[in-house]
Amino acid sequence: MRKISSIVLTTLVALSLACADKTPASFKHDASPVVTHPNQFKFPVSVLNKKGEAIEGLTPSYSGGPADVLEVSADGSLRCLKSGDAKLTLTSGAISEPVPLKCRIPVEIDVPAKLQVVIGSPTPLNPRVVGDGAQPLDGVKVDITSSDPSILAVEGDTLKGVAVGKARLQSSVGAISSATAVEVVEKVVSEALTLSEGASRSFTLQPAYYLVVIETKVDPRLKQGVTVNWSGAACDNQPESTSLQFNCRVEETATMTLTNPKLMGIGATVTGTLNVYRAPG
Repeated sequence: MRKISSIVLTTLVALSLACADKTPASFKHDASPVVTHPNQFKFPVSVLNKKGEAIEGLTPSYSGGPADVLEVSADGSLRCLKSGDAKLTLTSGAISEPVPLKCRIPVEIDVPAKLQVVIGSPTPLNPRVVGDGAQPLDGVKVDITSSDPSILAVEGDTLKGVAVGKARLQSSVGAISSATAVEVVEKVVSEALTLSEGASRSFTLQPAYYLVVIETKVDPRLKQGVTVNWSGAACDNQPESTSLQFNCRVEETATMTLTNPKLMGIGATVTGTLNVYRAPG
């Protein structure tokens, strides 16, 4: 009795499969890809009946072009020959579907060779992917990694300083990559400057290695700026200038003094900015 039931069940399953709808009604596939390599690849597709069921053993035929952009092999293998927009056409029975396909073959990723990131100020990297002829390639995702996430974190295309130090960024698309040396600094002084002729301002700095940046706005005809003098640190004093950028290592608590030198009573007031960063070094 059990043997008869088993035979009946097998027969019913076979009949069910034989009666399944095998008429193509639509295709199922992933979103149109952006291809960033010149190697052969497959574009998996399922042929569905009107119930949305995959038709077993049925695969579509592939065609496409332009021929100088997209190569389509008889077995369904695809290959991007150069960057450009292509169209892949899927056909099965009476139905067909065009699928847009973007071939984006990079030859270079344009990023800064060096970059400074300030803790607390997220910085966009904005990598630029280019193809042959230095043409920018749109829609290409760049993978960005940090050599030391404890110093420099990466969130999408944005860099975030975590701790003072140095790290290396790797920007990659497939086998193409570019590197950026990053210095993470921490801003400890940020002041607007207004110094009348002969006036000074002093700032106390604790032991650390510093980057000092001073920018002033004055009448260029006066050739006037500020000087920098140190007390308690073996750092070089800086001569008068409208723009100063220098490093200094402070071993013990020290004082940095900015002065607008006297100019025979005819000097102008100097305005500008002072930024002091704790830096790796």
